[in-house]
Amino acid sequence: MEQAYVPMARWGRDHWRCLVYVEAVMVEMAGFQVGADPRMTANRRHYRVLAEQCPRPKRPSHPVRPGMVMRPEYATTLADGTQPDPWHDDWSCVQDFAAEGLFTVGPEQVEPGTTLTFSEAGLALTAKLRQHKAAGGQYRDFACEIAPDAAVAGGDL
Repeated sequence: MEQAYVPMARWGRDHWRCLVYVEAVMVEMAGFQVGADPRMTANRRHYRVLAEQCPRPKRPSHPVRPGMVMRPEYATTLADGTQPDPWHDDWSCVQDFAAEGLFTVGPEQVEPGTTLTFSEAGLALTAKLRQHKAAGGQYRDFACEIAPDAAVAGGDL
């Protein structure tokens, strides 16, 4: 079964908040290692796989409490207020980021233990998001109308 990724044009507060967390870890740890992280929502399948294959990813600090399997009502909410499916979690958002070219690897390489780094497009987008927040903006109001590959070609996000 082929994975359906949520395009950037539909991302809402949950995607942007997750992207900022990924960036914060990436800055502190020279990359974002895919693994069980109690700060991120995880559906039943993702929780099991991540806990088995990478239970303690590299983080600046790691809470002693284990993560929990999210309930469907806490699935990712998109910009229009809908949910793509009841099991779309923060790890699904990470795969959406990869599908949009924000990492140096594609979504099929987002596996437990892998350390992700931003592509040029990812760096440009997170800089724009940081500027938006620094100016007092809210995640729910952030929108990026131009595809990230424009940044690679020298365009302006």
